[in-house]
Amino acid sequence: MAASTDRYQIFLRVVELGNITRAAESLSYTQSGVSHAVRALEQECGVALLTRGKAGVSLTENGRLLLPRIQALVNQQRALEQAIHEVNHVVAGTLRIGTFTSVSTQWLPGMIERFQKSYPQVEFQIYAGGYEDIAERIQEGRADLGFLTSVVKSPQLSFHALRRDQMMAILPRDHPLAARRRVSVGQVAREELVMPLRGSEQDIRAALADSPSPLNVRYALNDDFSALAMVEHGFGISVMPELILRNSAFDVEVRPFSPARWRTIGIATLDPAGLTAVARTFVSFLTDPDNADLMQ
Repeated sequence: MAASTDRYQIFLRVVELGNITRAAESLSYTQSGVSHAVRALEQECGVALLTRGKAGVSLTENGRLLLPRIQALVNQQRALEQAIHEVNHVVAGTLRIGTFTSVSTQWLPGMIERFQKSYPQVEFQIYAGGYEDIAERIQEGRADLGFLTSVVKSPQLSFHALRRDQMMAILPRDHPLAARRRVSVGQVAREELVMPLRGSEQDIRAALADSPSPLNVRYALNDDFSALAMVEHGFGISVMPELILRNSAFDVEVRPFSPARWRTIGIATLDPAGLTAVARTFVSFLTDPDNADLMQ
């Protein structure tokens, strides 16, 4: 990371997380070091960029005006660094990846481990979030690529499918539908649903799109594991992709649909022709049949 853009990157991380302490932890800096960098940037700009409060920090009006320019400057610096690596035929630098829960827990650690054995000079920045957040990051240049599913439609994004993932009904142990080997969309739609909101909701609604009746969402939660806990305790049923259920410790019943319902997981980027060398190399790594075992 070039010294000239250190404070800009620190500032962007503080804005993203809304908290100086969390930003310091994520960057492996001291809190005082992050505070000093932000103050130095404000002195350089001649205006206050952040409002500090007990709940965290937020952008001032001047901060909002300058934020896109600061982001563009950091992106230009990264592009220059990547161009230098390419001229020297070196795959190196930082790769920023957006991802969602099931991929970040089941696939990504193994992917990074194997990739870095071949390309040890590549560092990773991982951003976890919902599909809309991941797509927005890519479109705004805050992530080089991201894992998404095919339900996300954007003319700006190029999507390369990697693997299908079966959608499953999640039931309390004593639920009447647990006596069946398979369930129908109609049977699930009549039940009270526990809906995870970040990401999976779009896959769930797509899986149940041909329901003969409106969905009865009783609880909406921000993450998959909270939804699983609610189902375990009998607060309703849910629908989730099979991948998130790997190694699950929750005491629930899992049933496939008849006919089967699927989501397609893939990697999304902007124009592939404009990718950095490290991003292109990682996409090639993911699509190499020799690495298909990482996505089982």
